[in-house]
Amino acid sequence: MDWIDNLRNVDYIAVAVATVSSYVLGFVWYHWAVFGKTWAKLLGMTKDEADKTEGLAGAFIMSLIGGLAKTIFMAVLMVATGTTSAFGGVVFGGIVALTLISTSIAYHNGFARVSSKLTMIDAAHDIVELAVIGAIIGMFA
Repeated sequence: MDWIDNLRNVDYIAVAVATVSSYVLGFVWYHWAVFGKTWAKLLGMTKDEADKTEGLAGAFIMSLIGGLAKTIFMAVLMVATGTTSAFGGVVFGGIVALTLISTSIAYHNGFARVSSKLTMIDAAHDIVELAVIGAIIGMFA
């Protein structure tokens, strides 16, 4: 695989849209009205503690950088494999998330004795996130 050639063929507007979508998805996913209440409870946090963003600038920045890195990587892989549709992107992103990310989360959380419900919330987020990223990249292809 020619990484440089594949990087040249990435649609960077799609990357920008998918990166922002990834960030928005995280905001919605962990919102109190969706999974945030359960997520916070499983971590032993109150609503006030969960809503407090003071001191989280680094986490927000890393979230944006991580979203961009995942999106570029997905775009390069999709170019390399010729994945050029929204549906193909959903399937591709779901498979990548399920096999690489979710299994790692389950592995680490299992040994850390983290609640399986918390693991499911986080892993499902990543599967949906990469499926959305894949759909957007595929739509722009």
